[in-house]
Amino acid sequence: MAIWDSVLDILFPPRCKFCGALMDKSTLAPCRKCESADFWLTPAQALVPGTQFSRCVCAAWYRDPLRVEMSRFKFQNHPDHAKAYGPVLARQIRFFLPGAYDCITWVPVSDGTLKKRGYDQARLLAEETAKALGTQAVPLLVKTKNTPAQSSLADGRKRHKNVAGVYAVPDPALVRGKRVLVMDDILTTGATLEEAAQTLRKAGADQVVAAAFCRTPKDR
Repeated sequence: MAIWDSVLDILFPPRCKFCGALMDKSTLAPCRKCESADFWLTPAQALVPGTQFSRCVCAAWYRDPLRVEMSRFKFQNHPDHAKAYGPVLARQIRFFLPGAYDCITWVPVSDGTLKKRGYDQARLLAEETAKALGTQAVPLLVKTKNTPAQSSLADGRKRHKNVAGVYAVPDPALVRGKRVLVMDDILTTGATLEEAAQTLRKAGADQVVAAAFCRTPKDR
């Protein structure tokens, strides 16, 4: 196995999942340069208040070079990035949301997107984060409509309209009276997480908190 891993490292040189830089060996941790990069959020920047969710915790700014790697994770068939991002987000959740949730779920993509992409990046992120927290992520939401990608819409009002009414909870008994942590990969206007949180609350969730690996700077 060690020999095969060495061959793979030669054919496909390992890269940092946070900046894309070449590394000496495969690792899920940020490279030395990324450890002190300016894309990490300070404690004051990590928490974002919401309306339908009480608060959302994030780990990093959605800016280069991390933005490029997040795009590769989401759109360019790099689901393995979730294994690196999950433990980082789990640390934020442990610090900012201790005892604030009973179960973890994610904001799902539509069936059309899943078929085209081959995986749901938010699900992978939630599963890896939950694993690092010593628990499991469970599917509580479904997306009932194929809609344009939120990333294709610059206007906040269009983003909110785009996701209005597109989520459902197939089994309300799973969320009734529960405190739910709902996860997504990127927080921009908050429209997607707000809509998902509202859907969970209408289904009977007692409280909803949220988490996203990145948040988009206001100048974007």
